[in-house]
Amino acid sequence: MQRVGRVAGHVSSAPVRAAPAPAKAEGEMIITLIGAGNSGHVCAALIEGNTNGRVKTQLLTNNPGVWKSNTPRVTFPNGDVQVGKIHKISDNPADLIPQSDIVLWTGPVTNTKDIFENIRPYLNTQKTAVGTIFSQGLQHLLAVRTFGPDVRFFALRNIPWLCKLIEKGVESVIVGPKSSIGVMTINIPPEWVKKELEPLFVVQKMGKWEPVMDMLPDFCPVVFNPANQIIHPARYWGLFRSYKGIPLAGKDEPNEWLYRDMDEASGQVLAVLDEELQALKDAYYEATGAVGCKSVIPLALRLKQQYGDQIADCSTMAKMVGTNKAYSLAKTPVIRTEDGVSPAPNHRVVTDDIGWGLCALVSIAERLEVMGIRTPTTMMRMLIDWHQKLMGKEFLVSGRLTGRDCEELVLLRPDDPLELVAKPQFC
Repeated sequence: MQRVGRVAGHVSSAPVRAAPAPAKAEGEMIITLIGAGNSGHVCAALIEGNTNGRVKTQLLTNNPGVWKSNTPRVTFPNGDVQVGKIHKISDNPADLIPQSDIVLWTGPVTNTKDIFENIRPYLNTQKTAVGTIFSQGLQHLLAVRTFGPDVRFFALRNIPWLCKLIEKGVESVIVGPKSSIGVMTINIPPEWVKKELEPLFVVQKMGKWEPVMDMLPDFCPVVFNPANQIIHPARYWGLFRSYKGIPLAGKDEPNEWLYRDMDEASGQVLAVLDEELQALKDAYYEATGAVGCKSVIPLALRLKQQYGDQIADCSTMAKMVGTNKAYSLAKTPVIRTEDGVSPAPNHRVVTDDIGWGLCALVSIAERLEVMGIRTPTTMMRMLIDWHQKLMGKEFLVSGRLTGRDCEELVLLRPDDPLELVAKPQFC
Protein backbone atom coordinates (compact mmCIF):
# COMPACT_ATOMS: atom_id res chain seq x y z
CA MET A 1 0.00 0.00 0.00
CA GLN A 2 2.81 2.40 0.87
CA ARG A 3 4.58 1.52 -2.37
CA VAL A 4 1.54 2.45 -4.45
CA GLY A 5 1.05 5.58 -2.41
CA ARG A 6 4.57 6.71 -3.20
CA VAL A 7 3.94 6.15 -6.90
CA ALA A 8 0.79 8.26 -6.68
CA GLY A 9 2.57 10.90 -4.65
CA HIS A 10 5.35 11.20 -7.20
CA VAL A 11 2.83 11.47 -10.01
CA SER A 12 1.01 14.19 -8.11
CA SER A 13 4.09 16.28 -7.43
CA ALA A 14 5.77 15.96 -10.82
CA PRO A 15 5.54 18.94 -13.18
CA VAL A 16 3.22 18.65 -16.15
CA ARG A 17 5.99 18.27 -18.70
CA ALA A 18 5.91 15.51 -21.27
CA ALA A 19 9.08 13.83 -22.47
CA PRO A 20 9.59 13.87 -26.24
CA ALA A 21 7.88 10.82 -27.72
CA PRO A 22 10.27 8.54 -29.63
CA ALA A 23 9.44 7.67 -33.21
CA LYS A 24 7.51 4.43 -33.60
CA ALA A 25 7.52 1.95 -36.43
CA GLU A 26 4.28 1.39 -38.29
CA GLY A 27 1.94 -0.80 -36.26
CA GLU A 28 4.09 -0.54 -33.15
CA MET A 29 2.39 0.20 -29.85
CA ILE A 30 3.59 1.20 -26.41
CA ILE A 31 2.01 -0.04 -23.19
CA THR A 32 2.84 1.39 -19.79
CA LEU A 33 2.27 -0.84 -16.79
CA ILE A 34 1.62 0.96 -13.52
CA GLY A 35 2.37 -1.08 -10.44
CA ALA A 36 4.71 -4.02 -10.12
CA GLY A 37 2.96 -6.66 -8.06
CA ASN A 38 2.06 -10.21 -9.07
CA SER A 39 0.11 -9.40 -12.23
CA GLY A 40 2.41 -6.53 -13.21
CA HIS A 41 5.38 -8.88 -13.25
CA VAL A 42 3.53 -11.44 -15.36
CA CYS A 43 2.48 -8.79 -17.88
CA ALA A 44 6.05 -7.52 -18.11
CA ALA A 45 7.22 -11.03 -18.99
CA LEU A 46 4.46 -11.89 -21.48
CA ILE A 47 3.87 -8.86 -23.69
CA GLU A 48 7.11 -8.76 -25.70
CA GLY A 49 6.91 -12.41 -26.78
CA ASN A 50 3.14 -12.50 -27.20
CA THR A 51 3.30 -9.68 -29.74
CA ASN A 52 6.63 -10.59 -31.37
CA GLY A 53 8.04 -7.31 -30.16
CA ARG A 54 5.36 -5.15 -31.76
CA VAL A 55 4.14 -3.88 -28.39
CA LYS A 56 6.85 -2.23 -26.33
CA THR A 57 6.53 -2.42 -22.55
CA GLN A 58 7.24 0.46 -20.19
CA LEU A 59 6.98 0.35 -16.41
CA LEU A 60 6.00 3.15 -14.04
CA THR A 61 7.17 2.25 -10.55
CA ASN A 62 8.34 4.18 -7.52
CA ASN A 63 11.40 1.96 -7.26
CA PRO A 64 13.06 1.30 -10.63
CA GLY A 65 16.15 0.02 -8.84
CA VAL A 66 14.29 -3.13 -7.76
CA TRP A 67 14.32 -4.29 -11.37
CA LYS A 68 17.65 -6.05 -11.61
CA SER A 69 16.99 -6.91 -15.23
CA ASN A 70 14.93 -5.50 -18.07
CA THR A 71 14.16 -9.08 -19.13
CA PRO A 72 11.79 -10.48 -16.48
CA ARG A 73 10.67 -14.07 -16.84
CA VAL A 74 7.50 -15.99 -16.08
CA THR A 75 7.19 -19.73 -15.54
CA PHE A 76 4.08 -21.57 -16.73
CA PRO A 77 2.41 -24.52 -14.95
CA ASN A 78 4.02 -26.94 -17.42
CA GLY A 79 7.52 -25.64 -16.63
CA ASP A 80 7.98 -23.57 -19.78
CA VAL A 81 9.51 -20.14 -19.34
CA GLN A 82 8.86 -16.92 -21.25
CA VAL A 83 11.17 -13.93 -21.06
CA GLY A 84 9.93 -10.41 -21.61
CA LYS A 85 11.58 -7.07 -22.25
CA ILE A 86 11.00 -3.74 -20.54
CA HIS A 87 12.06 -0.94 -22.84
CA LYS A 88 11.84 1.87 -20.31
CA ILE A 89 11.48 2.05 -16.53
CA SER A 90 10.83 5.28 -14.67
CA ASP A 91 9.32 6.72 -11.52
CA ASN A 92 8.23 9.83 -13.43
CA PRO A 93 4.94 9.60 -15.33
CA ALA A 94 5.94 12.45 -17.63
CA ASP A 95 8.58 10.11 -19.05
CA LEU A 96 6.09 7.37 -19.94
CA ILE A 97 2.41 8.29 -20.12
CA PRO A 98 2.35 10.81 -23.02
CA GLN A 99 3.73 8.37 -25.62
CA SER A 100 1.69 5.40 -24.39
CA ASP A 101 -1.04 3.80 -26.50
CA ILE A 102 -2.23 1.76 -23.52
CA VAL A 103 -1.89 2.43 -19.79
CA LEU A 104 -2.66 -0.55 -17.56
CA TRP A 105 -3.14 -0.21 -13.81
CA THR A 106 -2.20 -3.49 -12.10
CA GLY A 107 -2.26 -2.43 -8.44
CA PRO A 108 -4.82 -2.56 -5.63
CA VAL A 109 -8.36 -1.46 -6.43
CA THR A 110 -8.38 0.89 -3.46
CA ASN A 111 -5.57 2.99 -4.98
CA THR A 112 -7.20 3.42 -8.38
CA LYS A 113 -8.63 6.84 -7.59
CA ASP A 114 -5.26 8.30 -6.59
CA ILE A 115 -3.51 6.78 -9.61
CA PHE A 116 -6.13 7.98 -12.10
CA GLU A 117 -6.24 11.47 -10.68
CA ASN A 118 -2.48 11.78 -10.69
CA ILE A 119 -1.80 10.55 -14.24
CA ARG A 120 -4.62 12.69 -15.64
CA PRO A 121 -2.35 15.65 -16.59
CA TYR A 122 -0.28 13.39 -18.83
CA LEU A 123 -2.95 11.28 -20.50
CA ASN A 124 -4.37 12.16 -23.92
CA THR A 125 -7.76 10.46 -24.09
CA GLN A 126 -7.82 10.65 -27.88
CA LYS A 127 -4.58 8.66 -28.11
CA THR A 128 -4.33 6.48 -25.03
CA ALA A 129 -6.58 3.72 -23.72
CA VAL A 130 -6.50 3.27 -19.96
CA GLY A 131 -7.62 0.16 -18.14
CA THR A 132 -7.52 -2.00 -15.05
CA ILE A 133 -6.34 -5.59 -14.95
CA PHE A 134 -8.96 -6.30 -12.31
CA SER A 135 -12.04 -4.15 -12.00
CA GLN A 136 -14.37 -3.96 -9.06
CA GLY A 137 -17.14 -1.66 -7.91
CA LEU A 138 -17.76 1.48 -9.93
CA GLN A 139 -14.31 1.98 -11.46
CA HIS A 140 -15.88 2.85 -14.80
CA LEU A 141 -17.61 5.81 -13.17
CA LEU A 142 -14.25 6.85 -11.76
CA ALA A 143 -12.70 6.73 -15.23
CA VAL A 144 -15.35 9.04 -16.66
CA ARG A 145 -15.37 11.37 -13.66
CA THR A 146 -11.57 11.63 -13.82
CA PHE A 147 -10.75 11.69 -17.53
CA GLY A 148 -14.03 12.92 -19.01
CA PRO A 149 -16.65 11.39 -21.34
CA ASP A 150 -14.13 10.83 -24.16
CA VAL A 151 -12.02 8.44 -22.10
CA ARG A 152 -11.08 5.17 -23.81
CA PHE A 153 -11.44 2.76 -20.92
CA PHE A 154 -11.41 -1.01 -20.51
CA ALA A 155 -12.07 -3.13 -17.43
CA LEU A 156 -11.21 -6.80 -17.01
CA ARG A 157 -13.69 -8.62 -14.81
CA ASN A 158 -11.01 -10.98 -13.52
CA ILE A 159 -7.21 -11.16 -13.53
CA PRO A 160 -6.27 -13.30 -16.56
CA TRP A 161 -4.40 -15.93 -14.54
CA LEU A 162 -3.73 -17.14 -11.02
CA CYS A 163 -0.19 -15.91 -10.51
CA LYS A 164 2.51 -15.29 -7.93
CA LEU A 165 5.61 -13.14 -7.66
CA ILE A 166 8.77 -15.15 -6.99
CA GLU A 167 11.48 -12.46 -6.98
CA LYS A 168 10.82 -8.75 -7.40
CA GLY A 169 12.08 -7.42 -10.69
CA VAL A 170 13.11 -10.87 -11.88
CA GLU A 171 10.60 -13.71 -11.88
CA SER A 172 6.94 -14.60 -11.53
CA VAL A 173 4.90 -17.76 -12.02
CA ILE A 174 1.49 -18.46 -13.51
CA VAL A 175 -0.15 -20.97 -11.18
CA GLY A 176 -3.10 -21.50 -13.50
CA PRO A 177 -4.41 -19.76 -16.63
CA LYS A 178 -8.10 -19.04 -17.15
CA SER A 179 -9.90 -20.11 -20.30
CA SER A 180 -11.82 -16.84 -20.68
CA ILE A 181 -12.37 -13.50 -18.98
CA GLY A 182 -15.01 -10.84 -19.43
CA VAL A 183 -14.16 -7.32 -20.51
CA MET A 184 -16.23 -4.14 -20.81
CA THR A 185 -15.17 -0.92 -22.46
CA ILE A 186 -16.03 2.74 -22.91
CA ASN A 187 -15.35 4.29 -26.34
CA ILE A 188 -13.41 1.20 -27.44
CA PRO A 189 -14.83 -1.18 -30.09
CA PRO A 190 -14.82 -4.99 -29.66
CA GLU A 191 -12.45 -5.36 -32.63
CA TRP A 192 -9.76 -3.43 -30.75
CA VAL A 193 -10.17 -5.70 -27.74
CA LYS A 194 -9.63 -8.83 -29.83
CA LYS A 195 -6.78 -7.40 -31.90
CA GLU A 196 -4.81 -5.34 -29.40
CA LEU A 197 -5.80 -6.34 -25.88
CA GLU A 198 -6.40 -10.08 -25.88
CA PRO A 199 -2.94 -11.03 -27.26
CA LEU A 200 -1.18 -9.29 -24.37
CA PHE A 201 -2.34 -11.81 -21.77
CA VAL A 202 -2.56 -15.20 -23.51
CA VAL A 203 -0.44 -18.18 -22.47
CA GLN A 204 0.29 -19.23 -26.05
CA LYS A 205 3.64 -20.74 -25.07
CA MET A 206 1.60 -23.53 -23.43
CA GLY A 207 -0.04 -24.23 -26.78
CA LYS A 208 -3.24 -22.45 -25.83
CA TRP A 209 -4.76 -19.16 -26.89
CA GLU A 210 -6.14 -18.45 -23.43
CA PRO A 211 -7.69 -16.54 -21.87
CA VAL A 212 -10.10 -15.51 -24.60
CA MET A 213 -11.71 -12.14 -23.95
CA ASP A 214 -15.50 -12.09 -24.02
CA MET A 215 -17.21 -8.72 -24.42
CA LEU A 216 -19.73 -8.01 -21.69
CA PRO A 217 -23.02 -6.28 -22.58
CA ASP A 218 -22.58 -3.73 -19.78
CA PHE A 219 -20.72 -3.23 -16.49
CA CYS A 220 -23.20 -5.17 -14.34
CA PRO A 221 -21.13 -8.41 -14.37
CA VAL A 222 -18.24 -6.37 -12.96
CA VAL A 223 -20.23 -4.41 -10.39
CA PHE A 224 -22.23 -7.40 -9.10
CA ASN A 225 -19.40 -9.93 -9.43
CA PRO A 226 -19.83 -12.65 -6.74
CA ALA A 227 -16.13 -12.84 -5.99
CA ASN A 228 -13.61 -11.12 -3.70
CA GLN A 229 -15.99 -8.38 -2.62
CA ILE A 230 -18.12 -10.88 -0.72
CA ILE A 231 -15.65 -13.72 -0.07
CA HIS A 232 -13.01 -11.64 1.71
CA PRO A 233 -15.26 -9.70 4.11
CA ALA A 234 -16.99 -12.89 5.26
CA ARG A 235 -13.76 -14.80 5.71
CA TYR A 236 -11.84 -12.02 7.44
CA TRP A 237 -14.70 -11.45 9.86
CA GLY A 238 -14.74 -15.17 10.57
CA LEU A 239 -11.02 -15.26 11.29
CA PHE A 240 -11.05 -12.25 13.61
CA ARG A 241 -14.58 -12.17 15.00
CA SER A 242 -13.26 -12.75 18.53
CA TYR A 243 -10.76 -9.89 18.25
CA LYS A 244 -11.38 -7.14 20.82
CA GLY A 245 -8.35 -4.93 20.27
CA ILE A 246 -5.91 -7.31 21.97
CA PRO A 247 -3.64 -9.55 19.82
CA LEU A 248 -4.87 -13.12 19.48
CA ALA A 249 -2.41 -15.75 20.67
CA GLY A 250 -2.12 -19.51 21.03
CA LYS A 251 -5.27 -21.43 20.18
CA ASP A 252 -7.06 -18.15 19.44
CA GLU A 253 -4.75 -17.26 16.55
CA PRO A 254 -6.53 -17.32 13.18
CA ASN A 255 -5.72 -19.82 10.48
CA GLU A 256 -2.43 -19.09 8.71
CA TRP A 257 -4.22 -19.67 5.40
CA LEU A 258 -6.86 -17.25 4.20
CA TYR A 259 -9.17 -19.77 2.53
CA ARG A 260 -8.15 -23.24 3.69
CA ASP A 261 -10.52 -24.93 6.12
CA MET A 262 -13.01 -22.08 6.12
CA ASP A 263 -15.26 -22.48 9.16
CA GLU A 264 -18.99 -22.91 8.76
CA ALA A 265 -19.80 -19.59 10.46
CA SER A 266 -17.83 -17.75 7.78
CA GLY A 267 -19.46 -19.88 5.13
CA GLN A 268 -22.94 -19.06 6.37
CA VAL A 269 -22.16 -15.32 6.42
CA LEU A 270 -20.79 -15.65 2.89
CA ALA A 271 -23.95 -17.43 1.77
CA VAL A 272 -26.10 -14.59 3.16
CA LEU A 273 -23.87 -12.01 1.47
CA ASP A 274 -24.37 -13.81 -1.83
CA GLU A 275 -28.14 -13.88 -1.28
CA GLU A 276 -28.10 -10.12 -0.73
CA LEU A 277 -25.88 -9.56 -3.78
CA GLN A 278 -28.18 -11.63 -5.99
CA ALA A 279 -31.27 -9.84 -4.65
CA LEU A 280 -29.66 -6.45 -5.32
CA LYS A 281 -28.73 -7.51 -8.84
CA ASP A 282 -32.28 -8.74 -9.46
CA ALA A 283 -33.75 -5.48 -8.16
CA TYR A 284 -31.43 -3.48 -10.39
CA TYR A 285 -32.43 -5.61 -13.39
CA GLU A 286 -36.11 -5.08 -12.67
CA ALA A 287 -35.55 -1.32 -12.47
CA THR A 288 -33.34 -0.94 -15.56
CA GLY A 289 -33.48 -4.08 -17.73
CA ALA A 290 -29.66 -4.14 -17.88
CA VAL A 291 -28.97 -7.45 -19.62
CA GLY A 292 -25.56 -7.95 -18.02
CA CYS A 293 -27.36 -8.86 -14.82
CA LYS A 294 -28.43 -12.13 -16.43
CA SER A 295 -24.84 -13.39 -16.43
CA VAL A 296 -24.34 -12.77 -12.71
CA ILE A 297 -24.87 -16.21 -11.22
CA PRO A 298 -24.83 -17.30 -7.55
CA LEU A 299 -21.40 -17.78 -6.01
CA ALA A 300 -21.71 -21.53 -5.46
CA LEU A 301 -22.56 -22.10 -9.11
CA ARG A 302 -19.75 -19.81 -10.25
CA LEU A 303 -17.22 -21.70 -8.12
CA LYS A 304 -18.31 -25.04 -9.56
CA GLN A 305 -18.21 -23.77 -13.12
CA GLN A 306 -14.87 -21.98 -12.78
CA TYR A 307 -12.91 -24.46 -10.66
CA GLY A 308 -14.66 -27.81 -11.15
CA ASP A 309 -12.61 -30.71 -9.85
CA GLN A 310 -10.17 -28.39 -8.08
CA ILE A 311 -12.82 -28.26 -5.32
CA ALA A 312 -12.65 -31.37 -3.16
CA ASP A 313 -15.90 -30.89 -1.23
CA CYS A 314 -19.00 -29.07 -2.50
CA SER A 315 -21.27 -29.93 0.43
CA THR A 316 -21.38 -26.41 1.93
CA MET A 317 -20.25 -22.92 0.95
CA ALA A 318 -17.44 -23.10 3.52
CA LYS A 319 -16.24 -26.42 2.15
CA MET A 320 -16.34 -25.16 -1.44
CA VAL A 321 -14.04 -22.26 -0.62
CA GLY A 322 -11.93 -24.09 1.95
CA THR A 323 -11.14 -27.10 -0.25
CA ASN A 324 -10.58 -25.18 -3.48
CA LYS A 325 -7.05 -26.03 -4.60
CA ALA A 326 -6.83 -22.79 -6.60
CA TYR A 327 -7.28 -20.81 -3.38
CA SER A 328 -4.92 -22.87 -1.24
CA LEU A 329 -1.75 -20.74 -1.38
CA ALA A 330 -3.15 -17.43 -0.11
CA LYS A 331 -2.05 -16.53 3.42
CA THR A 332 -4.08 -14.58 5.95
CA PRO A 333 -2.86 -10.97 6.17
CA VAL A 334 -2.02 -10.19 9.81
CA ILE A 335 0.12 -7.93 11.96
CA ARG A 336 2.29 -10.15 14.16
CA THR A 337 3.95 -9.03 17.37
CA GLU A 338 5.44 -10.88 20.31
CA ASP A 339 1.98 -10.77 21.89
CA GLY A 340 0.21 -12.50 19.01
CA VAL A 341 -1.55 -11.47 15.81
CA SER A 342 -3.95 -8.65 14.98
CA PRO A 343 -5.90 -7.81 11.81
CA ALA A 344 -4.08 -5.94 9.04
CA PRO A 345 -6.52 -3.06 8.40
CA ASN A 346 -4.56 -1.56 5.50
CA HIS A 347 -4.23 -4.79 3.52
CA ARG A 348 -6.09 -4.87 0.23
CA VAL A 349 -8.17 -7.84 1.44
CA VAL A 350 -9.80 -5.28 3.73
CA THR A 351 -9.53 -1.97 1.86
CA ASP A 352 -10.41 -3.20 -1.65
CA ASP A 353 -13.46 -5.21 -0.71
CA ILE A 354 -15.06 -2.90 1.81
CA GLY A 355 -14.68 0.56 0.29
CA TRP A 356 -14.67 -0.57 -3.34
CA GLY A 357 -16.88 -3.61 -2.94
CA LEU A 358 -19.58 -3.64 -0.27
CA CYS A 359 -19.82 0.15 0.02
CA ALA A 360 -20.35 0.47 -3.73
CA LEU A 361 -23.07 -2.18 -3.61
CA VAL A 362 -24.84 -0.51 -0.67
CA SER A 363 -24.73 2.81 -2.54
CA ILE A 364 -26.69 1.17 -5.36
CA ALA A 365 -29.17 -0.19 -2.85
CA GLU A 366 -29.60 3.28 -1.35
CA ARG A 367 -30.14 4.73 -4.83
CA LEU A 368 -32.83 2.11 -5.52
CA GLU A 369 -34.43 2.99 -2.20
CA VAL A 370 -34.84 6.58 -3.41
CA MET A 371 -37.03 5.10 -6.14
CA GLY A 372 -39.07 3.15 -3.62
CA ILE A 373 -37.30 -0.17 -4.28
CA ARG A 374 -36.01 -1.84 -1.14
CA THR A 375 -33.54 -4.71 -1.15
CA PRO A 376 -31.92 -6.34 1.92
CA THR A 377 -28.32 -5.35 2.72
CA THR A 378 -28.26 -6.20 6.44
CA MET A 379 -25.19 -8.46 6.25
CA MET A 380 -23.35 -6.08 3.92
CA ARG A 381 -23.86 -3.21 6.34
CA MET A 382 -22.85 -5.32 9.35
CA LEU A 383 -19.56 -6.24 7.69
CA ILE A 384 -18.88 -2.67 6.55
CA ASP A 385 -19.41 -1.51 10.13
CA TRP A 386 -17.17 -4.24 11.58
CA HIS A 387 -14.36 -3.60 9.10
CA GLN A 388 -14.54 0.21 9.26
CA LYS A 389 -13.83 0.02 12.97
CA LEU A 390 -10.67 -1.98 12.23
CA MET A 391 -9.69 0.52 9.53
CA GLY A 392 -10.37 3.63 11.61
CA LYS A 393 -12.73 4.79 8.85
CA GLU A 394 -16.24 6.14 8.83
CA PHE A 395 -18.35 5.07 5.87
CA LEU A 396 -21.61 4.11 7.55
CA VAL A 397 -23.27 6.37 10.10
CA SER A 398 -26.44 4.97 11.64
CA GLY A 399 -26.51 2.43 8.83
CA ARG A 400 -26.30 5.00 5.98
CA LEU A 401 -23.39 5.89 3.69
CA THR A 402 -22.97 9.39 5.05
CA GLY A 403 -19.64 9.02 6.84
CA ARG A 404 -16.75 11.45 6.49
CA ASP A 405 -14.61 8.94 4.56
CA CYS A 406 -17.14 8.25 1.79
CA GLU A 407 -15.49 11.05 -0.19
CA GLU A 408 -12.49 8.82 -0.86
CA LEU A 409 -14.71 6.17 -2.48
CA VAL A 410 -16.54 5.96 -5.79
CA LEU A 411 -20.21 5.56 -4.96
CA LEU A 412 -23.50 5.97 -6.79
CA ARG A 413 -24.85 9.29 -5.55
CA PRO A 414 -28.52 9.82 -4.67
CA ASP A 415 -29.03 12.09 -7.70
CA ASP A 416 -27.03 9.97 -10.19
CA PRO A 417 -28.94 8.25 -12.98
CA LEU A 418 -29.43 4.64 -11.93
CA GLU A 419 -28.29 3.52 -15.39
CA LEU A 420 -24.72 4.67 -14.64
CA VAL A 421 -24.07 1.33 -12.98
CA ALA A 422 -24.50 -0.45 -16.30
CA LYS A 423 -24.07 1.86 -19.25
CA PRO A 424 -21.20 4.27 -19.81
CA GLN A 425 -23.15 6.47 -22.22
CA PHE A 426 -25.07 7.78 -19.23
CA CYS A 427 -21.84 8.98 -17.57
